[in-house]
Amino acid sequence: MIDRRVALKGMTMGAGAVALSPFMQHLKMAHGGTGQQLPKRFVFVVKSSGLQAEYLNPVGLKHGGDKLVDEPLADKTLADSMKSLEPFKDKLTIIQGLSGRMTLAGHSAFYGALGGYKAAANTPPLYATIDGFLSEKFPSVFNHLGFKMGEGSQGTTFPSISAKGKGQQLPFQQNPMSAFENLFGSILEGGDLKKKYLRTGNVLDTMSKDIVKLQKNLPAQEQEKLGHYLDGFEALRDRRIKLVSMQKVLKEYAPEIDDKYTSRFRTHHLEAHFDMASAALISGLTNVVTVHADGLDSVYSGIGVGNNVHAIGHGAGYATLSSQDCRNAIRTFHIELIASMADKLSQIPEGNGTMLDNTLIVYLSDNSANHHSFGFEWPMFVLGNLDGKLKSKGRYLAYPHYGTGNHHHTICNWFTTLCHLAGSPRDLFGQPDMALGKVDNQQGPLNELLA
Repeated sequence: MIDRRVALKGMTMGAGAVALSPFMQHLKMAHGGTGQQLPKRFVFVVKSSGLQAEYLNPVGLKHGGDKLVDEPLADKTLADSMKSLEPFKDKLTIIQGLSGRMTLAGHSAFYGALGGYKAAANTPPLYATIDGFLSEKFPSVFNHLGFKMGEGSQGTTFPSISAKGKGQQLPFQQNPMSAFENLFGSILEGGDLKKKYLRTGNVLDTMSKDIVKLQKNLPAQEQEKLGHYLDGFEALRDRRIKLVSMQKVLKEYAPEIDDKYTSRFRTHHLEAHFDMASAALISGLTNVVTVHADGLDSVYSGIGVGNNVHAIGHGAGYATLSSQDCRNAIRTFHIELIASMADKLSQIPEGNGTMLDNTLIVYLSDNSANHHSFGFEWPMFVLGNLDGKLKSKGRYLAYPHYGTGNHHHTICNWFTTLCHLAGSPRDLFGQPDMALGKVDNQQGPLNELLA
């Protein structure tokens, strides 16, 4: 294992007026420096075109019945696409049977996939999504980091997946080189980095003051919009100053720039995104990451799938591969990247275990189980158990299927469960499915998963 204690040696705070860097706090908590709890971390990996439920089932287990199926995974054979998770089977939870009919049907549920409400691509989010909510509960230098594999060359994109509140979209990094510069670029800067960053902070501080003056003379609705910009300026100013204090840590854990970052294959870009996401978690740059793994226009040429996701969803294959072969290859690729991230986190000591013990990685689709979503079932799996707070040592849970008398659990119950795990319990996160009847029956967490 890599010993994080070595990172304590020779570290300086740089900007003395700034509070201890998140990484330093993590180190002290991990090695008994304070009485605080270890940090919680959350990673959401979201694919498009549906996540086919039957391809998550271990051999011999089925979903879709009218009763809860609750089975241990220890003696089960994982599905072919999930073989890379075998070393982590004791931290794996496969969840079937949750519905999401309160979201938009079609090619994507957009913010609804992580928010549990009806949303469209070209409308502002109504509420926070679960990743945005958790990012405010576990702040860091970057409260939330988003990565997306796309076909465009732009550095930052807004895929309408994540939000930290009403009308507040969260950005995603799409170009790997731009993402590296945004996250780790400070270690590449020459000259007096501290002076440069502090000077930039002063400029941003002046701009923030100008925005405050302007804000006072605007109508209430415009004041709210400008307030979002103000938050962004202030966060950027504080972030750049904090990065000064983390130079040694960032140099230690930043991923190596290699051909993946400039490759013509977007699959290599996705690998680079996972590398950067892992490094950001390990170095303490963030506690919440969302990887929007692909879009309908994405092409997986790097793994031998030359058709785009949309065409594959409509039954098109590629060369000798059937449509299902293509879907299987893409899913397997995603899960292998998740397993690689888990492996990296498992090598970093923290407390009495590793960073993986204090992390949850969730894999799901922005489109329930189908290319054209209907929301009757929303398959997912979870890797990690937050040091036992999530009740799982390798578990398969299949809730009663939609339409049976026993079905009343939705993706909102799962999001509510995450709120409980985060120490911010609530009755419901998102909106109820009115077709299921009484709202009271849809409230609360998935109690089977709470220790």
